[in-house]
Amino acid sequence: MPPEALALALAASIYPPAVAAVIALGRGEQLRSRVFAFVLAAAMITYAVGVLLLVALVDLGVSGVSDRTPGAAVDLVLGVLLLGLARRLHRRRNRPPKPVGESKIERYLRSRRLAFVLGITLYVLPSPIYIAAVKAVADGESSTGARLASLAATVAVMLWLIELPMLLLLATPERAADALERINLWFGRNWRIVAIAACLGAGVYLIVKGILTLGE
Repeated sequence: MPPEALALALAASIYPPAVAAVIALGRGEQLRSRVFAFVLAAAMITYAVGVLLLVALVDLGVSGVSDRTPGAAVDLVLGVLLLGLARRLHRRRNRPPKPVGESKIERYLRSRRLAFVLGITLYVLPSPIYIAAVKAVADGESSTGARLASLAATVAVMLWLIELPMLLLLATPERAADALERINLWFGRNWRIVAIAACLGAGVYLIVKGILTLGE
C-alpha cells in the first residue's frame, strides 16, 4: 500500500455521519447483526466504487508515470475542490450544530436490511480525498492484483472510524456503548474543525504535488 494512499485514506476516514450512524445502530435489539450489516455494506460499496475508479483512471491514462500531465491535472482539480470544501465548512462554522446520531436513524433503522441500505447510501458517493487515495494506489502499483490488494487495505484504513466501534460493540456492547456515546458527543462539537483540517491538508498536498509533477 503506497504511503500516500495510506495518508489520504486516514484523511478520508473523517466522516462524522457514519460514526453517528454506527453508534445509533448499536442501540436497541439485534445490535450485533445491524451494526455488522451497516459496516459490511459500507465496505462493499466503498471497495466497489474504488474498483470502478481504478479502472477509469487506468483507462483514461491519468495514472502511472508514462504521461504525468493528465495525472497532475487530476491532482490539481481534486486539491482545488478540497480547498473549496474547507472554505465552505469554515464559513458555516458558526451555525448551530445539528444533533448527532439523532431520531431519524433511531426511528427507521430497526432492521438489518435498512442498516445495510444506510451503509450503501452514506458511502456510495466518493469524496475527493478518497478519489485521490485511489489515484495514489493506481500510481503506486503496477499490476492489477497489487492495485486491488492495496485498494482493499486503503478501504480498511478509510473505514476505521466505523470498524472500531463495530468491533467494540460486537465484543462488549454494554461497556462500549457509554464510551462511544461520549466520542459521538465530541464529534458533534468538533467534527467541523477536524474536517476542515483534513480538507486543507489533503488539498494543499494535492495542489503542490500537481504543480511539482507538471514542472518535472
